[in-house]
Amino acid sequence: MSTAFLFNNDKILMMKRSAERKLAPGVWTGIGGHIEPEEINNPEIAIKREIYEETGIENHRLSDLNLRYVLLRQKGNEIREQFVYFGRTDQQQLVENDEGELHWLDIESIHELDKPMIIESMIEHYFKFGIDNEEIYVGLLTMTADNKAKMTFSAMRDPIVV
Repeated sequence: MSTAFLFNNDKILMMKRSAERKLAPGVWTGIGGHIEPEEINNPEIAIKREIYEETGIENHRLSDLNLRYVLLRQKGNEIREQFVYFGRTDQQQLVENDEGELHWLDIESIHELDKPMIIESMIEHYFKFGIDNEEIYVGLLTMTADNKAKMTFSAMRDPIVV
């Protein structure tokens, strides 16, 4: 999966997913979707395609679109990987789509929205640690010893091997 959260001045673009969607119905999330086979080695191509398909925002209207999180979780026998980008746009006009409803929201208000746990944790982490740096973080959704869901984050850094 590839997902984006876009800012326009003091607003953030969020999608309330349609209640009919199979994945995360009725909850709030960013823009995005599945990575196509030809995009597998370049999730940035996938997110730019998804942004255009779901919002109508063309690539030249995007700025500072950077990979900030790689989120991992296991669901049954499947390991799910989600590449999360944050960026900016000067375009407020959006197209309608069948994924859900798009809304430009005050940043403070997104903390009250019903979001998937992995997205909720990542957004909380971003506003606490990630907004003022350029680190890419790996987020792992796992279980504690007492069977409670838990997100852990670690900065992904390329070790210098001499």
